[in-house]
Amino acid sequence: MDPTGGALQPVNTSPPSQGIQGHMRLVCALDSRGLPCLREQSFRAPIHLSKPHWEEDTLVLNVVNPTAGLLQDDRITQEATVRTAARLLLTMPGASRAHKVRNGWAQLQQSFTVEHGAFLEVLPEVFIPQAGACYKQYTRLEVAEGGELLFFESLAPGRTAAGEVFQYRWLDWRTDLFIGTKHAARERLRLEPGTPSIAALTSVFPSAYYASVLAVSEKLSASTPLLASLNDLQSNEVWIGQSRLAHPSGWSLRILAQTAPALRSTLESSRRALYAALGRNPPGLRRVSGR
Repeated sequence: MDPTGGALQPVNTSPPSQGIQGHMRLVCALDSRGLPCLREQSFRAPIHLSKPHWEEDTLVLNVVNPTAGLLQDDRITQEATVRTAARLLLTMPGASRAHKVRNGWAQLQQSFTVEHGAFLEVLPEVFIPQAGACYKQYTRLEVAEGGELLFFESLAPGRTAAGEVFQYRWLDWRTDLFIGTKHAARERLRLEPGTPSIAALTSVFPSAYYASVLAVSEKLSASTPLLASLNDLQSNEVWIGQSRLAHPSGWSLRILAQTAPALRSTLESSRRALYAALGRNPPGLRRVSGR
C-alpha cells in the first residue's frame, strides 16, 4: 500500500493470452539472534532464489532467471519488504533480457518497502532489450522515515556484440519513490527508436548505456563530500548528473556511458561513494565480475 493510502497501480490489468506468470515475494526481518533472515519467501518460475548469506551485517540474496529471458506475454511480479533494523541486498548476477515479440509485450512489476531503521539495496545486472522487443516495467519504492535505500538499474542499447543497437520496438519504464508520506520522485522513460527519446541518448554517445540510481538516507543530507566524489567520476566516456530529490534525504544519479565496461566501472565507483557517505563498507557479492 501507498503510505498516503493509495493502492499499487498495475501497469496492465488485462490477462495475457499466453506467457509465464512468475512472482517473487520476500520479507526480511531480524531473527532471535538479531541477524537478518528471510522471514517469508515465495517464488515461481522464471525466478529462482539462491541460498542467502551474510556479508558485513547484511543478508545477500541472488535472484536468478535461469531462462533465456522474457518472452511475449510474460508477466513477472516482485515484492520485497525489509522490516525494522534488518538489512538486505538483492542482486541479480545475470543480465536480464527481453526478446522479440510479434504482438503484446513482456512486463515486470515490482515494489520494495523499507521500514524505519531498515536498509535495502537492489543491484541488478544490466537489462538488454533485443531487436523487436516490447517491454513494460513499473517500480514502486516506499521508504519510511529513517529507512535507507540504494536502488540501481541500467540499460544497454541492445545486443551490441550482434550489431543490435537501439533496434527494440519500445521500452516503457516507470518508477515512483515515496519517502515517508512524500512522493519524492517519479521517472518515466518511453524509449522508441527513431524518436527524440533515443536521439537524446545518441547525441552524447551513438551506443549509449544508461543507468539510474536512487539513494535514500538521512546521512545523505550532508551532500558536499558525496557530490564531489561523484563529480570526480566524469570522463570523456561517462556523463553524470546528480540532484537532490524533493525530500532532503533523497538523491538521484543518472549516468550515460560510451561502453559497457565504462558503465560498470562507474556504477561500481558510485556504489563505493554512496556506501562511504553512509559510513559503511559495501557488502561483497561473491560472484565473478562480468567485465
